[in-house]
Amino acid sequence: MPTEILKGKIATGLGKASDFTEIPWAKTAFRDVLGVDPYPGTVNIIVSSAEDLAAWSRVKATTGTVIKPPQPDWCNAFCYKALIAGKITAAIVLPDVAEYPAAQVELIAAVNVRESLSLSDGDPVAIEIYETEAS
Repeated sequence: MPTEILKGKIATGLGKASDFTEIPWAKTAFRDVLGVDPYPGTVNIIVSSAEDLAAWSRVKATTGTVIKPPQPDWCNAFCYKALIAGKITAAIVLPDVAEYPAAQVELIAAVNVRESLSLSDGDPVAIEIYETEAS
């Protein structure tokens, strides 16, 4: 049973995640810790309703699963298991950086989510978030 359900809209990110998801240590961590062998890149969801922003804040108030990079000057990522549109197993990856947009939810999955679900910018999507064990 999900701990939270968020609804938001598909949005284009900065285009930096495709490189990040292909870095060997990150790919291994996502696979070993989260059970997701990531497709290159992420899918971004923007939440905007007060209800969804509150739910996202509750999720971010928990640690989730922490992915620690091999270099101490790189940021950690807090991760949460998720299901996109009730169909695609995924994980939310939240970089531990102060300037990360408060309404943005970034997810990795084993497939191209936009293509698999025929989604474009602005399309609505729901994300079920599941408890993960803190590490």
